[in-house]
Amino acid sequence: MNRLIDLEGVSNFRDLGGYETADGRAVKWRTIFRSDTLAALTDNDVETVCDLGVTTACDLRYAEERANEPSRFLDHDRVEVLALGLAERPGAAFLDSFELSDDPRAAARTYLLENYRQYPFLYAGAYRAIFERLLAGEQLVIHCTAGKDRAGTAAAMVLTALGVPRDLVFDDYMLTNIYWDRGGREPPGMDAETVAAIFSARAEYLAAAFDAIESRHGGVDAYLADEIGLDTARRARLRDLCLV
Repeated sequence: MNRLIDLEGVSNFRDLGGYETADGRAVKWRTIFRSDTLAALTDNDVETVCDLGVTTACDLRYAEERANEPSRFLDHDRVEVLALGLAERPGAAFLDSFELSDDPRAAARTYLLENYRQYPFLYAGAYRAIFERLLAGEQLVIHCTAGKDRAGTAAAMVLTALGVPRDLVFDDYMLTNIYWDRGGREPPGMDAETVAAIFSARAEYLAAAFDAIESRHGGVDAYLADEIGLDTARRARLRDLCLV
């Protein structure tokens, strides 16, 4: 079955199905998806996503992004939009200030690493909502703007909760570098190394999120239980629903 869903207006809409877990099972196909912005979906794309069985779109974008590029599923009769992103950015956007740095590439890397360290805690409420929907048996898509950072970390948490080994979690994260069409989001005049630091998925970024979890909670299992409310019984129920 194809992991990448071929759409006209979106390039990074992917199925998380098929990944094998440590106990020999696998994530169900056509159950959990991840994507870049859903604002650019065409009418045909909307029908395709509905035909996949998606009932919920988990939007992790900031309120400003949601207002500037509204989801095509707002007020849709088959797909509910959950606005799970922060009301405001936790700090200044790097793209608004990169020209002030003496070393934009290094500043971009530092900025992304710090963001990833914060994601598991800033978005804990969003993750709780995602898991609640999965536990209710819903089929959903998790997305942000690029489908790389916020959606990428959320997808990593979901796959980890389902028992997918860390190396496969990282493999899935890195697929954004193959599929995502940036669509001209790079600021004019930005050098290639800085563009790469901002717009590429890098293993060290996602590793920073896991390192922060382990530093604060001692491990992902404790984080999922204490921060997300996914105790042993609920995690077993989640696996029964989402694995084959």
